[in-house]
Amino acid sequence: KALVERTAKQYGVEIDLVDSLVLAESGYDPHAVSPVGAVGLMQVMPATAAELGDYDLYEPEESIEAGVRYLEKISEIYTDVPDSVERVKFVLATYNAGPGHIADARRLAEKYGKDPNIWTDHVDAYILLKASKEYYSDPVVQHGYCRGEEPFNYVVEIFKRYGIYRDLLEGEDPDANAVALQDEQP
Repeated sequence: KALVERTAKQYGVEIDLVDSLVLAESGYDPHAVSPVGAVGLMQVMPATAAELGDYDLYEPEESIEAGVRYLEKISEIYTDVPDSVERVKFVLATYNAGPGHIADARRLAEKYGKDPNIWTDHVDAYILLKASKEYYSDPVVQHGYCRGEEPFNYVVEIFKRYGIYRDLLEGEDPDANAVALQDEQP
């Protein structure tokens, strides 16, 4: 917890958000390796870490720093998203699926009359549709097929956990809010 807190503060990222990511990504296992090769507490791809610096992703402090720095880097993509909460959702989706798939979903949303700067009920619908040939073969799509359920559910899961963490810190009843959040899931 202290390591997450120190690194999050250093880079200006909310502590509870980083805690939520660590739990979702690795379950706090510093030696976790995903089937696609993501490593450590924050499940950063080695190639991504190499772009950010020289990190040993199995070392908790370095894994958290690499993950937080990557969050910081991808947040720069979404400076055009005016709402800060929606911006965080785009950053989380990108952390999970990569910037290309999210850019495709934004272009699809715009093409079909939705707001490309709003994740919930706009772009998230098109990340789900990128699993369908009709959509991933659309001319505005540059990055092809995406298992859209993963980034969609990832954002929902992180926000649910993030809300529970915040409520615990503020002394609210997290069970009441967890039930309310579950009711909001698609």
